[in-house]
Amino acid sequence: MTRRWWTVDLNDRSVTERRLEPEEVLHGGRWRTVRELQRLGAAGADPLAPENPLVLATGPFAGSSYSNANRLSVGTRSPLTGGVKEANSGGTLAYALGRIGAAGLTLVGAAPDWVVLVLGPDGVRFADAAPYLGLGNYAAAELLWNDFPNAASLALVGPVAEYGGLLAGLAVTDTDGQPGRLAARGGVGAVFGAKRVKAIVVEKGEAPAFSLEPAFKEAMRAYARALLASDGIRRYTSVGTAGMGDFQNMFGGLPVKNFSRGRLAEGENPLGGEALRRLILERDGEGATAHACMPGCVIRCSNKVPDAQGKAVVSPLEYETLGLVGSNLGFDDLDAVARMNRWANDLGVDTIEFGAALGVAMDAGLGPWADLDFALGVYRALLAGTEEGRRYAQGAARLGRALGHGRVPVVRDQGISAYDPRVVEGTGVTYMTTPQGADHTAGNVPRENPGERSLEELMDLSFAAQVNAAASDALGLCIFGGSVTYAQKDAAVRAAALAAGLDEEPDAAAFDRLGREVLAMELAFNRAVGQPDVAPLPRFMYEEPLPPRNLRARLDPERIAGFWKRLEP
Repeated sequence: MTRRWWTVDLNDRSVTERRLEPEEVLHGGRWRTVRELQRLGAAGADPLAPENPLVLATGPFAGSSYSNANRLSVGTRSPLTGGVKEANSGGTLAYALGRIGAAGLTLVGAAPDWVVLVLGPDGVRFADAAPYLGLGNYAAAELLWNDFPNAASLALVGPVAEYGGLLAGLAVTDTDGQPGRLAARGGVGAVFGAKRVKAIVVEKGEAPAFSLEPAFKEAMRAYARALLASDGIRRYTSVGTAGMGDFQNMFGGLPVKNFSRGRLAEGENPLGGEALRRLILERDGEGATAHACMPGCVIRCSNKVPDAQGKAVVSPLEYETLGLVGSNLGFDDLDAVARMNRWANDLGVDTIEFGAALGVAMDAGLGPWADLDFALGVYRALLAGTEEGRRYAQGAARLGRALGHGRVPVVRDQGISAYDPRVVEGTGVTYMTTPQGADHTAGNVPRENPGERSLEELMDLSFAAQVNAAASDALGLCIFGGSVTYAQKDAAVRAAALAAGLDEEPDAAAFDRLGREVLAMELAFNRAVGQPDVAPLPRFMYEEPLPPRNLRARLDPERIAGFWKRLEP
């Protein structure tokens, strides 16, 4: 199978096309994004200057029906953290790119005027973005679908990205055509805004012709069978990622009121997976407890949440949003969180960073806890781009500094996701060591009982999780299939090689080697920027015990300073 790579110079609208060799197709996703950033010297660029490239990359399975294997990687130097960033998304864009024979594209320079990039079987062309400026993502997507009837997928940035807000991500449409899947973290949307790229439209294409199709299809069927036989995967299908909310509430690692408590309720979490499943089933209508965000995925961990009349409000409502926009703000009402999730999608912003910023504001006394009217006011300010809105748009760290508030849950200036590291210590090690900033998807270790592992053991667990996540991202595989993928890593790489057109048996270490290569490149990037290998947790987490387990952070940077020696041969 032949795949193309486009380099788009936005300054003069020139496009260079390059055909990739099968080995290059195999090294896709997050591997490709960081390699391109290194090649173009992004570490030396101002994150919001034209010199900072944006890279969008698929994995080798793109365009196929291989389950949970059509993820999109978006790479750039982050304006939020200052370091390397890969923001990852499901949805339909990577699938659509694969069906027009594209492995990805690099955007360099900045357009003189706002543009829509239209990608099709014949290449790249440009359209005027003026009709879509200032609109929320739902309205803009509806208009784009109407204006581009041959579109198969959309990716777009919202109004916050247009004025450079660091909350902004890239919204990708799901299988229902809704812009609810975000490559959200690190302020990547602000970089699209700086380049004046409002949207990407991918036109319809044909199913890719895999040169080793019989063997590839058998590998695809075998993987799907293994997923469907897995108890862990069935749990994802039943309650989605929200099921983690039930566990973390019991565990005491849930963010509550700006990470001041670790449990929202005794007994069942009112924002957990079981409560959410019941609500969806009781209301029926347009709701769904299982929904595939990308074509071909048999896990179907997404959902569609209806209002009391059965009309869909948002898809999906996931654990990170339930944690950061829900319990972190004092809410215990699923309807309130669903509404705020829709507002965030409409703005095109990261719900983790949005929730972290609102939590800092409420903790500082700017608004009451669990006040939906206050949150609505912030949404409207962000949508309009008022002075107040632009203050929130810069994220939790910068808002906290502007307010002079000391309780700000960030690492490398990026909001901590919904695992308090005083309890969820393995993920805390990942927050501190990953070049990506406080990002659980870089290597989550969510279930280790605090205090039972030595720091050395926690570092080993975090490192293994980071290698697995990096390799999955490079192959375009969703980490929610990890219980199967990581048990048969050689089969995963073999299937990816077949998809890329390589008829060879990879050695047993190929999967881990791929992940280690990604991590080594990202670490080198951040060292070139001047960032430390290990960043501390917020000071208040070392000083304040977290109820109900009353634990302080024991993850001192000096004690885990040798973490990255694990990358050495």
